[in-house]
Amino acid sequence: MAVEETKTNILDAAESFFAEMGFHATSLRQITERAGVNVASVNYHFGSKENLMDAVLRRRLEPLNVIRLARLEAVKAEAAEAGKTPSVRAVMVALIDPTLRAVVQPEFGGFSMIMSRIFTEHKGAIMERVRPLIEPLLDRYLDVLYEALPNLPREEVALRLRMSLGAMQHAIHAVRGYQTDSGPMALTTALPEEVVVDSLIDFVTRGMEDS
Repeated sequence: MAVEETKTNILDAAESFFAEMGFHATSLRQITERAGVNVASVNYHFGSKENLMDAVLRRRLEPLNVIRLARLEAVKAEAAEAGKTPSVRAVMVALIDPTLRAVVQPEFGGFSMIMSRIFTEHKGAIMERVRPLIEPLLDRYLDVLYEALPNLPREEVALRLRMSLGAMQHAIHAVRGYQTDSGPMALTTALPEEVVVDSLIDFVTRGMEDS
């Protein structure tokens, strides 16, 4: 088995188990059995289960962050060319649209569940490992939102963005069709991507702009 194929198989297996069972409940033996390799291969390529989780996170987040930052830079450039401040809606579109477009892709299914687990916990070693991959991106978005919302205290802008991220996490569940509630709030089938994207952007834009 080629080196890259081995690494990919390990990452795929790890992502699947981390999504199904969580990081702590998953053993390296389970991962290696599904990947068709031995434990020594994981240690050779990744060094530890923690480093393997880092690689799982980076494989999905880093390419997505490149897209999201490029979209944000385009919003800034367009506003500068027009001699205006960036619009809140344009900033939120730059963040939300590529995120929800990505999670509907088949390869993002397991990863979406991992991120849901991480953000539900809100603390612990795994959150600390994902933080360096998320915070620089959010800092860049916050800088532009501060410019777009000069009449609001920065602490309020940051709080509203945080609440918007929570709404986006629920929207990801809607796009993926995860069952998260019962009764009238139940969601058992995926909603159309376009419906969720448009609804979420309208919702968070109003929330960010409300004075």
